[in-house]
Amino acid sequence: MIRLSSSRLANTRAGLRAAVALLLLLMAYSSCCTFAQEPDRSLHSYFIDCSRPAQGDGTSEHPWNSIAAVEAHAFTPGDRIAFARGTVCRGTFTPSGSGTPAKPIRLTAYGKGPRPRIVAANTDLQVLGLSSQEYWQIDSLDLSGANHYGIFITGDKGTLHHLYLKNLYVHEIRGGELKNKDNGLVVIGASSHDMHFEDVLVDGVDAAHTDQWAGILIGGGNFGMDMPLNQHVTVRNSTVHDVYGDGIVLFRDSDGVIETSAAWETGMQPTESVGTPNAIWTWTCTDCIVRDNEAFLTDSPGVDGGAYDIDWNNTRNIVERNYGHDTQGYCIAVFAAGYVTSDSIVRDNLCTANALSPRQAAQAGALYIYTWNNGVIRGLRIENNRIEWNPPVSTGAAIVDHSNTGGESILFTGNRIESQAPFFYNTTEKFAPSSNSYSYFGKSEARFTLGERHEVTLGSLQAAGFEKGSKLDVQSPSQPAEIGLRLDATIDFALDGDGLLAPAPRAQILVLRTLAAQYGNGVLTVTVHLHEAANPSPAEMLALANALGDLNAHQIQFAQDGQSSQTIQLRTLDGRLLNEWHGFQNAAALGDAIRARVGQPQYATMEDRP
Repeated sequence: MIRLSSSRLANTRAGLRAAVALLLLLMAYSSCCTFAQEPDRSLHSYFIDCSRPAQGDGTSEHPWNSIAAVEAHAFTPGDRIAFARGTVCRGTFTPSGSGTPAKPIRLTAYGKGPRPRIVAANTDLQVLGLSSQEYWQIDSLDLSGANHYGIFITGDKGTLHHLYLKNLYVHEIRGGELKNKDNGLVVIGASSHDMHFEDVLVDGVDAAHTDQWAGILIGGGNFGMDMPLNQHVTVRNSTVHDVYGDGIVLFRDSDGVIETSAAWETGMQPTESVGTPNAIWTWTCTDCIVRDNEAFLTDSPGVDGGAYDIDWNNTRNIVERNYGHDTQGYCIAVFAAGYVTSDSIVRDNLCTANALSPRQAAQAGALYIYTWNNGVIRGLRIENNRIEWNPPVSTGAAIVDHSNTGGESILFTGNRIESQAPFFYNTTEKFAPSSNSYSYFGKSEARFTLGERHEVTLGSLQAAGFEKGSKLDVQSPSQPAEIGLRLDATIDFALDGDGLLAPAPRAQILVLRTLAAQYGNGVLTVTVHLHEAANPSPAEMLALANALGDLNAHQIQFAQDGQSSQTIQLRTLDGRLLNEWHGFQNAAALGDAIRARVGQPQYATMEDRP
């Protein structure tokens, strides 16, 4: 285990640089051309270093020095293509070739230092593109420039398999007028009706800063409703912020997952053109799950502007254990239009300070259920969620339901609603509430609207046979008690099979990084105590140093002194223990504990990069 003296770690960005620098000194003897992990020497490896003055042959001793040289080569299954860390290559990049199930092609980085940068011109359509290619992994790059896409992966027929994007920073895509939603920072979508993707992974991608529509979009395209669905799509451990439209979306997918990711500053388009955005949502998605995510500071030039959304024509979607806070629009919506949205579950989510727009608060509330164009919502269950409701207008209800359910009931059970406004819900007669807990912090009487029963008390609903097992408490709102907090997390800093930071520690560090970024001015100090495997090899030491640098988590202090079990402790600045967790903790658990003690995050202190 490598141990760093605490004196080498400061509370600033310089502290992180010192930690990385010390690790790099310890591994200075390692080869200049080592991959994140040692490549299989039976396969072909090609190297690119755009800082070299002369063109080489692509070997480690004589690397290529331009994107044009790389594009002139047709790659074959099992090839490794690596750009030198700490260098910049200019131009749009469209490599050729496909891998196979046993031998995917990998586009990655080598050496030590910051991710290699590929910077496209503002006249280029995309920074990095693949067309009708499959079995690729792209990782450990910094991609910027272009006017329409950061990464664009497409095809026009058949099935394209195994497209993995890992440990990437995609940013600064600035283009012209938006004419559709199929553009943005990371877009994987078909170019015709006759193709789809299978086995797509987006893991550890930070996507930021665009005046195009999407942050991360899998699917899309206006090809009719009978188009085949993409299969087995996963977005995890990724962030999106400062985008004109949507944050992270799955369109036309099956067996899809969005998890342990975060989106903020979505919907930043000044004037509505091609639609209205949400932070994290699904459409025409079958068996899709959205879980353990965080969405905040969401906006819209029109309607929507919410955190999470099960949209129309979805089947068996689950939205669970997510945190939605400080949104201009709703926290969670369930919609149907023209088609049936069936068998959805919304459970165990935390919604705080939503619908900050007076217009949105009056229309949609924190939980919005709505149908139009003869759409139907069937089999919806809303369970064990917590909603903290304090709208900017007194007439706003926390839950709004204007839906056609085809005669079925919407089950609303085990939820906890804490409201400083008098109206808890405004729903149709097919809203079936039971065993809920309501806390009211206002001065007038708490009111509920259920079908034809307008603005009645909970007692009158219970007398009519509704809200069995529910209760209402009238309380005074609590006030934050602490001035500053410390969060100490012990994490196993493990690598995956590609020599990149493994999904589990990446997921926890992403939660902590996003949380640390929201609070400033000494309100919250986050320290991550890393536990590493004993006796790491030189290649592993290099990979660990690069992984730490690639995280760009300068809001966090790092120390190489962790134990083998994952523990998170919340303390006061003078060391008093307030809470302790074991195992992975999502944004809702940690964010709620912090906010309850120090109040709303200090968003003005957040920096542009994650």
